[in-house]
Amino acid sequence: EGIIAYDAATLFVVNESQGELEVAVSRGPRPVNLAADVAFSRGDGLSGWIASQREPVVLPTLGGDGDARGFRSFVSVPLWTGDKLEGVLNLGHGQAGFYKPETKPDLKQLGVQLSLIVEQLRLRTELHEKHELLETTLEELRSTQDALVEKERLAATAELVVALNHEINNPLTTIFSYIDLLIGKCGPEMAEFSEMLVKAKDAAIRINAVTKRLEELQSTEPGEYLEGVKMLKLS
Repeated sequence: EGIIAYDAATLFVVNESQGELEVAVSRGPRPVNLAADVAFSRGDGLSGWIASQREPVVLPTLGGDGDARGFRSFVSVPLWTGDKLEGVLNLGHGQAGFYKPETKPDLKQLGVQLSLIVEQLRLRTELHEKHELLETTLEELRSTQDALVEKERLAATAELVVALNHEINNPLTTIFSYIDLLIGKCGPEMAEFSEMLVKAKDAAIRINAVTKRLEELQSTEPGEYLEGVKMLKLS
């Protein structure tokens, strides 16, 4: 605002995916444009035509419905960086004759400076978007890796469970058989010994229950059973 005065201003930038101009910033009651209902290759209105030019356009005095637009003097500056169009800056002033053709060199220099700023902002935006995409991709990768590691752990645990069941349950079957046989042979005079056998059988049953819970294992997440001691959660 300290370089060139205006009552209304609109900055159009190029939408790279569509190759057309779109309003980025606008000050005033409405976007500053002329012949807005006419379509050009770069977009609608005079801005779409000026986008293909290399020189600023100055219309010192607008007649007709200039008052309805809110400005009577008009400037349009294409913003180029090398061979790349960054956008178009339109300025409008309520005083007729405010902008003069002899200011074109200054306007062109302003366009060069603004085009560099727009390019830097675009690059920063692209960098921010790519950084966010990278963070999202890395998070998804970490989640996938965690899932794969968990799957591998469960597969390894399942193999161990099969081995444990085989190595534990087979001897337990023999233990159950002998305990039941001994309990059946105990007479009334061996009541205390019979109670000991029943307790031994209860302990064997608990061992058998643990092996069954191992078969239902859904996660290898450890749980803290004692202070500072973590063990595999079985429930």
